[in-house]
Amino acid sequence: MSLYFHNYSNVLKKNYMLLIMALVLMVLTFFIWAGIPIFIMVNAVAEITSNVVIIHLCISLSGGFLFSLLFAPINLKVAINLADIKHRSVINSFIRIEIIWMLVCSLIFELVFIVVTQL
Repeated sequence: MSLYFHNYSNVLKKNYMLLIMALVLMVLTFFIWAGIPIFIMVNAVAEITSNVVIIHLCISLSGGFLFSLLFAPINLKVAINLADIKHRSVINSFIRIEIIWMLVCSLIFELVFIVVTQL
């Protein structure tokens, strides 16, 4: 795990503008990556099923997917470094990193969604 943290810190030290651009885009596109899962995905999935667990799963996965796209340039740089170190293909490393980011972002998105709906 420290290999990933070390690569992320090296990439962010060399390319800090990628992080600044991601943060600016996060603010500017808030209603896209937060609004689409909540307003559009709920209606689309609710027409198919009435199971609340599946609806929450679809909301969180779509929110995590859209949010993880903001950090794709950073993840690509890290994937290139990890592909050199672990002797894998860049695509394989990038897909693994993006899936992990998507799942973590989905979990955070679901926790925030649950807290906001409880208020």
